[in-house]
Amino acid sequence: MRFKKIFIIMLVMIFAASFFALAAVEASELDPRYTDEDGDMVADPPADESEWLDPNIIVFAYSPVEDPAVYEEVFADFTEHLSNELDRPVRYFGVQSYAAQVEAMRAGRLHVSGFASGAVQDAVNKAGFVPQTAMGDEDGMIGYRMALIARQDSDIDSVEDLRGREIPFVSESSGSGFFAPRALLYEEFDMLPGRDYDYTFSGSHDNSILGVYHEDYIAAPIADVVVGRMYEGGRIEDPSGWLKTVYESPLFPSTAYGVTHKLHPDLQQRIKEAFLNFDWEGTMLTQQWEDEDRFVEINYKEDWEVQRTIRAGSEAVAELLGE
Repeated sequence: MRFKKIFIIMLVMIFAASFFALAAVEASELDPRYTDEDGDMVADPPADESEWLDPNIIVFAYSPVEDPAVYEEVFADFTEHLSNELDRPVRYFGVQSYAAQVEAMRAGRLHVSGFASGAVQDAVNKAGFVPQTAMGDEDGMIGYRMALIARQDSDIDSVEDLRGREIPFVSESSGSGFFAPRALLYEEFDMLPGRDYDYTFSGSHDNSILGVYHEDYIAAPIADVVVGRMYEGGRIEDPSGWLKTVYESPLFPSTAYGVTHKLHPDLQQRIKEAFLNFDWEGTMLTQQWEDEDRFVEINYKEDWEVQRTIRAGSEAVAELLGE
């Protein structure tokens, strides 16, 4: 009986050690200056409570855009709401670049911000950004997926059928039309360009879809939302009659809104609640984003897994190809 108790205790200890080791691995992307005791892959508030920020003026920024003044007006109703919820002024800060945005949050000068989807990982790891919400609707966050499409009458029924064939990427600067499919083909199917398939560039998502539609391409990776737009615009026939999807990625998340980890935990929670209880009706947000009507809660560890996979795959492919 005593041996059995000791054995159970040992199993519990081994499981606990494995759990915390896994959490440490998952948190390893974070800059060493940050800690992640709960394993959610974002920085915890500073261990020293004297370092917690409770600023008299909250600084808010949206992603870098050509004319920051335009988005200052778009977010005016929200920043007024945030000011009322927090009982302090909110100042809009027009950032000029992602590097400046990340540095401002890292230094503690930027308290609340929206980071574009592709910049979130760096903001989390390098600046202590804590994603809290994203724009969405009653069904949750709105985003898009990378899809590999083919014609229903083709012999392409799975990703494996593309081995030895030519794949049309969109362009070398396209996220969903190049970086994402190239990375996911390697990470999930061990398929490397030049070794397992040839590739060309179509120039646009529209061209890739039209190429499959007209049988110029056997298959193509595209952003799924473009298919619907082209059908609505009368450029292709009803996709249900000719198109099949042989692969679909997880949802690519949209802009993440959140705070610096340096803020007092109570203030972090109040800011999150202010986003979630903001009523969009009658505001300029509804004019700028017609499909979204609210802020919804997000989970960085789960919702940005696909982005982390793509980055890891992109780095691996680039190294293997000597890029």
